[in-house]
Amino acid sequence: MSTAPVKSLIDEQLEQIERSLANVGAGVSHELPESMGMPNDRVLMLFKGPTFAAAVHQAELASIENPQAWNCRACICGEWTVGYEVRV
Repeated sequence: MSTAPVKSLIDEQLEQIERSLANVGAGVSHELPESMGMPNDRVLMLFKGPTFAAAVHQAELASIENPQAWNCRACICGEWTVGYEVRV
């Protein structure tokens, strides 16, 4: 396999991920600013499924009060992840 003469966006993203993992392994802290962090009285609960509806259904099964009030969602490689900000 040959090396491309110009770095692609994927190559740059992979290098960034590798650097981040190296920093985590070296114990370098990457804390978010307080304004971007999760409040201390809350946790982020994530549910996965092959479809968005299946992930929301998993939240229903886990007794999330309002499963339609999700906080974040993503579809990566065909698997949906739905996140809920829950008070502890």
